[in-house]
Amino acid sequence: MTDLRIQRPERLLRDRVTDTLRKAVLDGVFNPGDRLTERQLVELTGVSRTSLREGLRQLQAEGLVEPAPGRGLQVVLLSEAELAELFEVREYLESAAVELFIANASGEQVTALVRHFADSPGHNDNATNPSSAYYEILFTGAGNALLKQLFGSITARIVIMQNLSIRSPGRAEESRREAEQTVAWIEARDSARAVQAARHHVRMAKESALQALRAKIAQPAATQPG
Repeated sequence: MTDLRIQRPERLLRDRVTDTLRKAVLDGVFNPGDRLTERQLVELTGVSRTSLREGLRQLQAEGLVEPAPGRGLQVVLLSEAELAELFEVREYLESAAVELFIANASGEQVTALVRHFADSPGHNDNATNPSSAYYEILFTGAGNALLKQLFGSITARIVIMQNLSIRSPGRAEESRREAEQTVAWIEARDSARAVQAARHHVRMAKESALQALRAKIAQPAATQPG
C-alpha cells in the first residue's frame, strides 16, 4: 500500500518571523503609532524583505498593525471609541469568566490562581500586572472554550495600549492589587463580590488606557517615533 504519511517539515520561516514581530509589538518594543519601516525591521530580524512582508501581512490581518499616514505600516493606534468598546467587551467576558470559574473550577485550579500572585513577587515588573498565565488559569477553569476564544481575540489589541498605560506611576501595582482582590473573593467562593471586583479592575484599566492614549495623541509630532 502506498505510504501517504506526511513528514512534518520545520516551521516555516514566515511563521517564525510573524511570531517574532507579534511578540515585539505585544511586549512594547514598538509602541502604538510607531512606524514600522522595512529597512529597520530587516536590520533587526536579519530576514529577507519577502519574509518580512509576509509576517507584517499576518499582523495586519490580526489587527495589530495598520496602514500609516502616507505609506507603510504602523503599530495600531486605536481611537478612544474603539478602545472603549474593546474594554466594554472585555468587562463582560472577564466577569463572566470569574462567575464560571467559581462555579466550575477544581480545587487545584483555585489553588493555582491564588498561587499565581504568591509566587510572583511584586518587585518583578512582569508580575505587577495580571499576566497571560493568570488569564490562562482563569479562562481554562471557567470551562467555556468559546468564552476563552472570544477573550483571546480582543486581548492583543488591548495589550498594546496597556503597554503604555501600565508605565504610569503606580498603575502596575494598582492593577495587581485589583486582581488580587478578585482572586481573594474567588477563593472565598463569593461570586457577587468577585464579579464586582473583576468589573472594577477592568474599568480602572480602561480609564488608565484611555489616559495613555490621550497623552500619546497629544504628543507633538516631532517627539513621536517615525
